[in-house]
Amino acid sequence: MLGIAAVGALGAGKAQADDLNQVLYRFEDRALTLGRYGSVSVFQRNLFVEAARCKDGPVAAYGTPDGVVGAKTRQAIVDLQSCLNSLERAAVGTHHYGAITVGLWRLLMPANMPVPDAIERANQLTFALEGTDYDVIQFNFCQSKNPRSGKRFLEGDPYCHTNDPRAYLTWGPRGATAGAGAEIQQIIFAAERANPGLLKSVFGPLTEDMHRLALGNNDAAFDILCAIWMDDKQRRDFTVRFANYGARPEVQRAYRQVYDAVNADGGKIARFFKLYEEINPVIGRDPTEIDLAFFIDRATHGSVPPGDISKLVAQMTAFATRTRNLPSPGALRKQLAAWLPSHHKYNDRLARDAIFLVDDPDVVVSDAHRRMWQQRSGLKASDFGLSDQRYIASYPVAAPTGYEKIEKFYTVLPEDKRACPSTVRRARKR
Repeated sequence: MLGIAAVGALGAGKAQADDLNQVLYRFEDRALTLGRYGSVSVFQRNLFVEAARCKDGPVAAYGTPDGVVGAKTRQAIVDLQSCLNSLERAAVGTHHYGAITVGLWRLLMPANMPVPDAIERANQLTFALEGTDYDVIQFNFCQSKNPRSGKRFLEGDPYCHTNDPRAYLTWGPRGATAGAGAEIQQIIFAAERANPGLLKSVFGPLTEDMHRLALGNNDAAFDILCAIWMDDKQRRDFTVRFANYGARPEVQRAYRQVYDAVNADGGKIARFFKLYEEINPVIGRDPTEIDLAFFIDRATHGSVPPGDISKLVAQMTAFATRTRNLPSPGALRKQLAAWLPSHHKYNDRLARDAIFLVDDPDVVVSDAHRRMWQQRSGLKASDFGLSDQRYIASYPVAAPTGYEKIEKFYTVLPEDKRACPSTVRRARKR
């Protein structure tokens, strides 16, 4: 049906070493939101076409290829299996009900779109928790309602209420902000340096504002973005243009580059790997795939090892050697999480940590902890094909973008850009 040549090719080269039955993604109770712009949406498009051909039905019955692996994607996989011959069925692992496996991926995808590796899938787990794609931005000015009136500032309330006064704009899957963190400025800087003229081609009349944002200091970012936010027409235009900007592959590359940099989340993840490198002689292994996913999610939202890891090394060594039996990977993660408590959104962090514990039969997750997990996501690391039986020796940390070396400036804005009300400015300083 799909061509035995496609399956026969699996026996060559690197593919021969792959477990074709290995699960990459599996929908059980909760859909996996993996992003519209990744290779999974291409996989869905191919899958839906082949499943519809097999059932002699409409492709639209499976929905749109949106990168959300849920009930319709599972149904398409099940429908497709009835048209596979015995060789194809063995290759795609039909005993994994409705799962996307290595074999099924290779059967449906072109050779230039390789199987998503553990690092990509671990990053997708955090993406699924954040729930925002590359084309989504949110202004954070006065975004909270006044408890008394039930209205926001733009809805007519005279007061500005915000739960994040130092993040003026939030963007994309890792929650990049324009404010104290300046991740948005770094991404714009990196994308424009690699693709000169990109800002002008997308933002048109707002290009000068974007240059000011990328090269300006924190005060400049506040004034520029507040002025845009206050103007309904300009805000809508900016939102549409930023969506088009975020949809560009070169911008997404810059986004990932910034977060993988040694002076950003990449450096935080490297500290976890350094910690496990130090205790490797004790536990006899590298970090597992689920360890990796835990590291990435912690680097995104939560506490990470400090620059000096000597105390943690001593604590983990003592914990690992307290009995004759080494702790399981999940038990070690649970203890490490306890040593790195989050002081921001504590319950949310507990719920996220459970994702990396529930697959380990040696870990007891309390009823209260399990309820937090179910309410927050109900996802498991194994839903993303991640395992404690496979290991990751290192993480590809990127070099700094160079943004940190440039001198940030503030210039007096034109009269039409000074529209930020005093009540908003006061909320920023609280």
